[in-house]
Amino acid sequence: MAVRVGSVIFEDHISLELVPGKWTDTFILPVRHDRALPPWDFAEAVNTVIPTLVKFRRGASLWVPVIAPGQWYFEEVRYALRNASIPMAVTSGRKQPEILDFSRPPAVYDVTCRGGAAVDPPPVSDLSDQALRSLLVMARLIAAYTNEVASSCMIEDRACRSALWELKKRGYVEYHKNDTYIDSHLSSARQRSSQGEKKDEDIWPYWRIRRPGLSSALRAWGVPASAEFGYRSERNRLLDSVHRRRSRQWPNWVSKALPHAEIYAGWSEVGIPGLRANPDALAWGKILHAETLFWLEVESGKSSRNLILDKTTVRWLKATSYAEAVGVHLVFVFLAMPWVRDAARLAFMDVPNTCAVIVADWSRQNFGHLPFPKWGEAVVE
Repeated sequence: MAVRVGSVIFEDHISLELVPGKWTDTFILPVRHDRALPPWDFAEAVNTVIPTLVKFRRGASLWVPVIAPGQWYFEEVRYALRNASIPMAVTSGRKQPEILDFSRPPAVYDVTCRGGAAVDPPPVSDLSDQALRSLLVMARLIAAYTNEVASSCMIEDRACRSALWELKKRGYVEYHKNDTYIDSHLSSARQRSSQGEKKDEDIWPYWRIRRPGLSSALRAWGVPASAEFGYRSERNRLLDSVHRRRSRQWPNWVSKALPHAEIYAGWSEVGIPGLRANPDALAWGKILHAETLFWLEVESGKSSRNLILDKTTVRWLKATSYAEAVGVHLVFVFLAMPWVRDAARLAFMDVPNTCAVIVADWSRQNFGHLPFPKWGEAVVE
C-alpha cells in the first residue's frame, strides 16, 4: 500500500523484526531496470528521498529491492548507494532483508512502527506498461522521434505510437507534425548552422514531453516534488543528427543484429561515475550465457585521423577497464563511415578474451545489422 512521508510517496512500509522483540521503521522504494534509467542514475533518484525521511522520520531506514535480471544492474545500484546517510538495504529482488543487508544497523523500537499516511497510487498507475515506459523514456530524451522512443523501450514502432497517443490524451506529451527542427528550444540560426537545411524528405513528426508528463515521470521514479533531479537526462545534449539517432536506436539495433543475445535494457548518452566516460549508448544483456555490456561509440568524422585514433583508444581502454572491474563481458561497437573506421582500427590491437570488437557502418541501410562478435578479436565490416 502506497504511503506518503512529506512529499515522498513510497511503495509501502514494513516493520522488520531484525532482532527478537525489536522492530525497524522501514520504507520501501523499488528500483526496476526497465524504467529508463541506468543504475547509477536510479541510485541518485533513491538519494532524493533521504532528506525527507531524515526530516520527518528520524530513525527510519530504507529498503531498495532491485528488480532486474542478472547481477550487473543490482551490483551497480548497491555500490552507488553504499555510502547512504541513512541505513539502507539494497537487495536483489524482493526477498525480505536481514540485518546484514543494511549499510549500517537500523534503529529499532520495542513495538512495530506504523507507516506514513496512506495515499492513492500515483497518477501513472493506470497507464499501460508500454505507455509508462514511453513516458519515462521521454523524460530522458525530452524530444524524440517515435522510432527513438520505441528503440529505447525495446518495443515495436506501432505499439510505441499507440502508447504515445495514450500519453498525448493525458496531456503528458505533445505531437509535432511537419516541424523542421526537433530541437526547437535552440535558435533556428544555430540549428541551421550546425545541421544544415533539412530536405523535405528528412522532416519527420516527433514528440515532446510536457511539464505534467515530466512531473509524473519524476513521481514514478520516486523523486519528490521538492527535489532537484538532474540525472534523468542524456549526458550529452546532442542536436538532432545521425549521431544522436544511432545512439538512441542502439538497444533495438543490437537486439535485431544479434538475435541470439538477450537484451535487458539500453540507454543513450550514459555517464558512468568515476570513469569519466560517456558511452554514446550502452545496452546490457546476455550473450552465449555471459552477462554482457554492449558499448556503442559513434564517430561522425569531424576530427583528423590522428585525433580519431587517440579518442577511440581512450574510450576502448576505459570500456575494457570498466568491464573487467565489474566482472562482465564486453562487446565494443564502433559505428562510422568508411574512412573513419579505417582511422580507428589500430585502437583495437589487443582484445582481451572476455571482450569483442565490432567496427561497422552507421548508415540507415545498415540498421539492425552487425557482424557476429568473436571473443578476443576485432571484427571489421
